[in-house]
Amino acid sequence: MIFKNAFHLLVDNFTLNFKLLLYKLAVGVVVLALSMGLLYPTLNMLFTSAPFKELMTVLGDFLQAIVTGDSGFLQTFPDLLQDAVSAFLSFLGSRTPNLVFFCVSLALLVLISRFLNGMGDFAFSVLIDNKMSSYAKTAFFSAYISNLGKAALWQVVYVPVTFVYDLLTIALCYVFFVVLLSVISVSFLASVVALMFSVALLLVAAAVKQTLFSNAIPALVTDKMKLRAALKNSFSFTKERFTTLFSTYLITSLLILCVNVLFAFVTFGAALFITIPMTFLMLFCIRFVGYYSYGKKKYFLTEDHIVLPKQKTEETFYDDFEV
Repeated sequence: MIFKNAFHLLVDNFTLNFKLLLYKLAVGVVVLALSMGLLYPTLNMLFTSAPFKELMTVLGDFLQAIVTGDSGFLQTFPDLLQDAVSAFLSFLGSRTPNLVFFCVSLALLVLISRFLNGMGDFAFSVLIDNKMSSYAKTAFFSAYISNLGKAALWQVVYVPVTFVYDLLTIALCYVFFVVLLSVISVSFLASVVALMFSVALLLVAAAVKQTLFSNAIPALVTDKMKLRAALKNSFSFTKERFTTLFSTYLITSLLILCVNVLFAFVTFGAALFITIPMTFLMLFCIRFVGYYSYGKKKYFLTEDHIVLPKQKTEETFYDDFEV
């Protein structure tokens, strides 16, 4: 029910996709401009180096071998990958000052990008909440400015925590991938299983993160809670609520991956201008539909459709049936 209502809410607010796309593009331009000054010299050095080209060649051959079923290459892939990674790491070790500056700059740019995107996400969450609570149409700029302080405070907490979480997830997926390649004896099977479980682990990690923080922004926006109270509310789970939200986010993450990959392939990337902002809006809608549903709040799904909380009691349960 949460997914169904969230999708209906997404469709009813479809025009927000274009506003969100413009905001994401604006943030992308800012981050790209900063990247050109901070990262380009080091990236140019890395991309033109022989060890990096060799690593990319090995990875490209690996993907081609999976498609063509080249078992001979897949059997030697773990050793080739290890050698290529070792050579690349040795090259990086000889460029330690450049590497340190690059890593610090990259981390800073990622944090800036997430902070700016998060500020916009908060404002769009306000727009969705206004639609759900009173079907009011609020200007994005008005919502952005009026919630600037609260959104910034939330990003100061949320961005660093999720940044570390995502780094640990990626590291775990890489270790998991390498271990499976070395454990499973059949090369082709090892490659397929390693990719499958690595992607599955990424999807599960994303669903867990979304579930844990699902109530935070709705609590800040809808009930005007303080940050500490909103976090406490978000991490207070019943078994039913956690299971339902986790399942919803997991299925949504899987659908998001499939839709974005499929449409990117079919339209040569053009559809991503629509599907990527829809991805974010769908997640926003799930947050608020879940919050309103478990908070027993009524809300507008469309202009002429108000969803009322279910309040079933033992005395009236059997009144719905004819005997």
